[in-house]
Amino acid sequence: MNRWTWQQLHDLEYVTVPSWQEQGAQMVFTARSGGGSRPPYHSLNLGLHVGDVDEVVLENRRRMMKIFEAGLEDMVSCQQVHGNAVGVVKAEQRGQGAMSDQTSITGLDGMITDQPGLILATFYADCIPLLFFDPARQVVATAHSGWKGTYLRIAEKTVAAMVKKMGSCLENIQVFVGPGIGACCYRIQSELLYKVIDGFSDFSDIIYEDEVGYTWDLKATNEQILMGAGIPADNIITCPLCTACDAGRFFSYRRDGGVTGRMGAAIALRK
Repeated sequence: MNRWTWQQLHDLEYVTVPSWQEQGAQMVFTARSGGGSRPPYHSLNLGLHVGDVDEVVLENRRRMMKIFEAGLEDMVSCQQVHGNAVGVVKAEQRGQGAMSDQTSITGLDGMITDQPGLILATFYADCIPLLFFDPARQVVATAHSGWKGTYLRIAEKTVAAMVKKMGSCLENIQVFVGPGIGACCYRIQSELLYKVIDGFSDFSDIIYEDEVGYTWDLKATNEQILMGAGIPADNIITCPLCTACDAGRFFSYRRDGGVTGRMGAAIALRK
């Protein structure tokens, strides 16, 4: 049985993990429907940096916040610079990046908090969303893991920060590997292929070859990074949905030629 599911609330469709809700954390990964954006960003585009109308995007974000029974002032986002820096978010940072990219927390691709009602939000159009929850310590985190973040092992960096800075125990940390581009669609060229082979020489079943070339399984790579960092396999929930395959439900940077919207991954501890 899947430990993730589709749910619908306030006319928005999103992926979530019901058991996390029961333990005190609300998590969503939005589909592309239910918003006000026009093509090529139709309809629930949550990215302020893609060329869409800002006021429409902000209204789309407000719709996502309704799932949390919260407003934009309760949301915080980071720059997402395709690195592996992870930071702890405090209550006084509430609202940063919510209404303007210019106010996003600089230099980070990962955020951690133990503040109830503070909603950590990151945005996607193929990269892999990683959501973390420690129900014992009541800590949540999010990490943006594209190919660069995966190669730089941001998943491992996030786990280490939760342990060092928040007192989490490895056996209590649960991780959701969300919808993103799958091995079916993520073709890579030889230069990146050799980097992956060298960087993950002890990993299995992450590179596939066919008559066209090579593909890289970013989700499987992140799973093995997490297990190598000490996360029990049973604590990792992976959603197999490919954003590039499903144009009806998801934006995809690669499929759409770079001109597209962004889904949102958001997580918060319940107040």
